[in-house]
Amino acid sequence: MKEPDRAGRRDRILDVAVAALAEYGYRDTTMLEVARRASASKETLYAWFGNKPGLFQAVIERNAEAVRNVVDGHLHGDAPVEAVLTDFGNALAGLLLGESAVAINRAAISEARTAPILARILSESGREATLPVFIRYLERCRSRGVLDFDDPEEAAETFIGLLLGDAQVRRLLGVTTTPTSARLRTRAKLASRKFLLLYGA
Repeated sequence: MKEPDRAGRRDRILDVAVAALAEYGYRDTTMLEVARRASASKETLYAWFGNKPGLFQAVIERNAEAVRNVVDGHLHGDAPVEAVLTDFGNALAGLLLGESAVAINRAAISEARTAPILARILSESGREATLPVFIRYLERCRSRGVLDFDDPEEAAETFIGLLLGDAQVRRLLGVTTTPTSARLRTRAKLASRKFLLLYGA
């Protein structure tokens, strides 16, 4: 299979896995069901992802990579800080308030006591893979003299708090719908401006 075809096929399987997760929960989602829905063989899924935890780890890593890439492109650039924060915030809020992350987080919470592996994967391949890149960006901004803070991790968490507020909890509870792209952008801009009031040099 050609590489672009393989990548597209892989994305299709991951999308189907998220849909099955949202419908059945982690415990009752099987590799066989995902293979059937994706019109793929079970052997393909096991060859590509190893097992069910590996399948959902791939979903989480794909989500994290999309957000991390936004910051990666600015680690050595000189774009205005507010613009970078807004781009990162827009990508992060779009992910965490979107259907894929909501389905994964709901499943991780519901299975936290009986099957904690999904929660562990979510932490290690999601937050712990994304936040350090953002922290490095903030530290670079401090070294350039455009931000001023004592603890870079605390500053990063402050930005995330300003960005999300209680929106993620409300999405997980199902009392709000997925925000529009315009609403996400507005939320990211507002969080960036508030962050700069706190930490702008």
